[in-house]
Amino acid sequence: MAIQIQDGTGKGYVASVCSENRLRVVSVAQSVESHANQHDGQAYHLSFSQSPTANDDCILYMQNDDDDDVIVEGLYLYVSGACEVYVQLGDTGTRNSGTSLTPVNANAGSGNTATGTFEKGADLDGGSATLTGGSEFMRWIFTAETATDFYNLECDCVLPENQTLTLWCDTSTVTVTGVAVFFYHGGC
Repeated sequence: MAIQIQDGTGKGYVASVCSENRLRVVSVAQSVESHANQHDGQAYHLSFSQSPTANDDCILYMQNDDDDDVIVEGLYLYVSGACEVYVQLGDTGTRNSGTSLTPVNANAGSGNTATGTFEKGADLDGGSATLTGGSEFMRWIFTAETATDFYNLECDCVLPENQTLTLWCDTSTVTVTGVAVFFYHGGC
């Protein structure tokens, strides 16, 4: 008795096998981020532009407040001069006065909004702030003003609920302008 692979819609379609014992398939492949955008309406772009007050200041803060993981694909960055920009994961504590940011949904037909805390500031780790404890995840070294380019975070960056990503700049005389590209993903 043969086992049949049937469709999941109840229309009675069954899978076919060729003479070389291979399953015949016509498939549609879609990346996880494309699916999160098109099907779930949960892909976002977070724009920012900030100059640090001093060297090695935190200028961008993202915290995931959703049950689903935030997957950060990468960042578009422009820098106005020579500097080092780096990403840290897992910073905790309070932040020095920041400006709230609102991520833009990448699906114009979706009414979803990003669930989290998104801020920029010239010195989010200064003053009475207690923002510390993160681990450096990525660093870019710019030798001069650099045109906007996309910097992919290889293996992506996963922020489970209540986890953070912060962006830092080591030079107070530059402006960092960019867009963080991310989506929410709840698993299979």
